[in-house]
Amino acid sequence: MSLWSMNDGAAVTGTITFTNGDATVTADSDGAFTTELAVGDVIISAGGVKGRIKSITNDDALELTANFAETTETDVSATFTRPPANFDSASPHIDNNVYGVTAAEAEAGYDNVTTIAMATGGTGYASAPTVTVAAPAARVVTQANVNVTTNVITITGHNLRTGTKLSYTQDGAGTLMAPLTDGQAVFVIRVDDDTIKLATSLSNANAGTAIDITNDGHDTQSFVGDTATGTAVLSDNKLASVTVTAVGSDYQSVPAVTIAAPAEQTFNAESAVNGAIITISSHPFETGDQVTYSDKGGTAIAELTDGGTFFVIKLSANTLSLSATDGGAAITLTDGPSENHGLTGVTATAIADLGMGDSFVGANTSSEVTHVGWVKKTVGTGGRAGRVHYETLVAASSMTGDGEDIHTPDS
Repeated sequence: MSLWSMNDGAAVTGTITFTNGDATVTADSDGAFTTELAVGDVIISAGGVKGRIKSITNDDALELTANFAETTETDVSATFTRPPANFDSASPHIDNNVYGVTAAEAEAGYDNVTTIAMATGGTGYASAPTVTVAAPAARVVTQANVNVTTNVITITGHNLRTGTKLSYTQDGAGTLMAPLTDGQAVFVIRVDDDTIKLATSLSNANAGTAIDITNDGHDTQSFVGDTATGTAVLSDNKLASVTVTAVGSDYQSVPAVTIAAPAEQTFNAESAVNGAIITISSHPFETGDQVTYSDKGGTAIAELTDGGTFFVIKLSANTLSLSATDGGAAITLTDGPSENHGLTGVTATAIADLGMGDSFVGANTSSEVTHVGWVKKTVGTGGRAGRVHYETLVAASSMTGDGEDIHTPDS
């Protein structure tokens, strides 16, 4: 499959001449420029020199967007490819990164929570539960690691990328790392594997405009990334999925995800119990759901055990029975005292995934391209320019609403 569009590379018919200092490329009498090539294609000489085609005169002559800068090649074989134009690069606008994004763009989302996968759906959710994602670990920066002359901060093996958002924490009454203020958002400028600088905005970080640090602060100050957030989606009163609503930043390891427990459904142990039937108006349970029974500090129904687990047999939207085993017979109950007892479903669980997953090893390598944390959505021109690989990832997952922005975060 072509990564770019219709053609990753093919031979040009005939023998071709590339002349130093000249934008005109010619073929012998067997040329087929008009049928084989198109404006915007990249023609590659036998010596590997690439040129973008600006116009095609006829089968035997074409013009490049810039003069051929290397030694003349006469009557040589040539090939062509059809990549998108990347106008962020110099003429002839050829991006040698086959995926159409730079290393910095590809790596920018590796420390974001890109997905939260359901592990177990739980039971008995009458409404969507709260989803809590653990915060990223704070990075403590001592005075000795702040250089007020060079504005460089040392954090050994940090794995931070330019543009990552952090918040500065003064940690009590210690001296501020001036000119920062407690709680101020800052953005990383990566210097190397062990050092960074700080910027006041994402645009300043990308431009390399660093904050002029005038005081090194104190030994318990820290920086921490944004905490990710998610929203639960229910189906049949169980957790069906979690939508990531904020990806967070600077997650150094996969964070824990906590799903709130389902609400307890209460019933009167005397008036709502009739043999094997328990009445709970608009209960959220389905047949086979596991529940935990509670006498809520009162006197347990004789056939049930406080804290014991049972299985639901749904009779209607307002009535149910309990069994000792999944699929077992309904338990005939003896009316209890006139007090509220409860049934609570099972709490759902979920697992977060970072942009780089478990494969990230910290180095600036091309392997970091193939993940869902790409920053740039399109590169170059044309409807598919630089997006074929990204669209392949989309086909393997489900994105609705703001999903594209969640899966391709900006920090």
